[in-house]
Amino acid sequence: MNNLKGYIFAAIAAASYGTNPIFAIPLYHEGISVSSVLFMRYAMAVAIMFVFTMIKSPKSLVIKPKHIGVLAFMGILMVLSSIGLFASYKYLSAGIASTLLFFYPVMVAIIMAIFYKERLTKKSWACLVTAFLGVVILSKDDNGGFISLLGLALVMFSSLAYAIYLVYINRGPMKKINTSTITFYVILGGFLVMIPYCLLDGGLMLPKTTPAWINAIGLGFFPTVISLIFTSRAIALIGSTETAIFGALEPLTAVILGILILGETLTITPAIGMILIFVSVTVLMMKKK
Repeated sequence: MNNLKGYIFAAIAAASYGTNPIFAIPLYHEGISVSSVLFMRYAMAVAIMFVFTMIKSPKSLVIKPKHIGVLAFMGILMVLSSIGLFASYKYLSAGIASTLLFFYPVMVAIIMAIFYKERLTKKSWACLVTAFLGVVILSKDDNGGFISLLGLALVMFSSLAYAIYLVYINRGPMKKINTSTITFYVILGGFLVMIPYCLLDGGLMLPKTTPAWINAIGLGFFPTVISLIFTSRAIALIGSTETAIFGALEPLTAVILGILILGETLTITPAIGMILIFVSVTVLMMKKK
């Protein structure tokens, strides 16, 4: 039963995270900066999580001093991943950016192999090479040119930060701490980091229309609070590796919503790259299972 719950939680977490671009990109179209969008994302998420936690378990907000540094580190990892991903939306389509982010399970596997001595077989290496090939193909457009290399670098940086976060939450000193507690303080840490970043980036820009405020609230709730809560719960029940398998739903959600809501298109070359990444990463993670 716990495994089934873990799989369901992992699926919800991944699909929720895939809604990031449908809330963020419309805010960019209104002229709002990346730093302001992220500031609002974390501000909304902190407010929602605080109310949620106070209703459910106020005592869970109490933490030991020794955990402050660990939670701060996790918050920094999360905000770095967010900055890389959200900045990449300015240079890449939602589908391509989200698919490249899905490279994080490969990074999880590499980190686990290097630092935790998990063995990579020949078939595992084949999956890794195929995934890299998918990234190379995805970096080219149908005309033989390259997509934005800056966008590619930003989203790969985001993927790495998220991979480290996933490994650390499962292997680090916080793995026995309440999920809501971790989620609240990770979001709070991200919010505190975003304050100086936003000020240094020209100040806070607030939405001026009702639809923009709806997008800002949605950004704080679905891909932030919901995704983080269910990711933490899934990892606690089934571990980092199996949670990463369901990460395939994140780019698939982004691709489908990008086409239906944002009017994006999917051409042959990036589609081939996406398929290679989806298949190789999923096979790799299922093989580790």
